[in-house]
Amino acid sequence: MKIVLFGAPSSGKGSQAKLISNEFGLPQISTGDILRDNIQRQTEIGKFVESIINRGELVPDNIMIEIIKERINEEDCKNGYILDGFPRTLEQAKMLLKITNIDVVIYIDVSIIEVERRALSRRICPACGKIYNISNKFIENCDDCGAKLIQRDDDKIDVIRHRIEKYLSQSEPLIEFFRKKKLLKTVFSAESPEETYKSVRKILLKI
Repeated sequence: MKIVLFGAPSSGKGSQAKLISNEFGLPQISTGDILRDNIQRQTEIGKFVESIINRGELVPDNIMIEIIKERINEEDCKNGYILDGFPRTLEQAKMLLKITNIDVVIYIDVSIIEVERRALSRRICPACGKIYNISNKFIENCDDCGAKLIQRDDDKIDVIRHRIEKYLSQSEPLIEFFRKKKLLKTVFSAESPEETYKSVRKILLKI
């Protein structure tokens, strides 16, 4: 089963990808994680995209499609995968369908106000990668490994607003594109990832 999770920044794509992966045994392919890993290791790609991401801009399509193409050809993807955060533009979507078949595109619908609230409340553990929401309970250190939590540059208000503007102008046309391809299924983002996943699961069980 080949799945695309689509939605605004901080719509909850990553949380849904993890829940799907745990139940269906599919690898989660997060372009954000791949790029951050390259930045941390200061690879050639990492150095090139670091300043772009920090400005809240999108990485060029040709680089993203090559990263995806290489990843989905790995052994753990032979039975399917979950694309989390890709495609983000109409051109990326067209390029994706040229290199693979997609079974379903799950669009997570959420208000822009909620997107901002979630982004500003998000903290991440730099050591183990665990993500926290501090809107209801303030946490300074990771409860798994004890490292001090950080706020990513792309979760700060000026960057998130710029990313939302980019999303609205470049990514929203994908909704109509995938609808015309009869691939699009819409779920509304609930208060918790678990509640949202109930709707996601119903869709996947019908494929």
